[in-house]
Amino acid sequence: TTHTNTSHKFPHSYQYTMKSFATLFLIAISSSTAFVVAPVNQNGLTVTSTSSLSMGLFDMFSEETRKKRAAQKQREVDEQEELQRQILERRNNPEKMEDYEAKIAVRRRAYMAGREDVAKTVQIMEDLDPTAEK
Repeated sequence: TTHTNTSHKFPHSYQYTMKSFATLFLIAISSSTAFVVAPVNQNGLTVTSTSSLSMGLFDMFSEETRKKRAAQKQREVDEQEELQRQILERRNNPEKMEDYEAKIAVRRRAYMAGREDVAKTVQIMEDLDPTAEK
């Protein structure tokens, strides 16, 4: 019986993969700062800026970004509450429920007729734009 030892192939393949990964990783790190030039003034001194740049990665921790996120979240909550109020109002008012069911029927017929453009224009819920007139 001939026995083939294949265990020596795994370490070589693994080492090759790890060397390739390490090389690519080092290239990625070194190339990210390879061509960065610091600004220099007329005296030959490096110029430093006191203004902060909006780089995107850590901006999520700034006070302004937190306030924007909180305001956006509040707008979404307000919108959802208004939609829920409309639904409850419609369920309690038979006339509004009939109007809603008629709009749904029109939209369904448009979809079934292949008129997706028309179906998308059927407004089921009231406009939630606070600047729009009611």
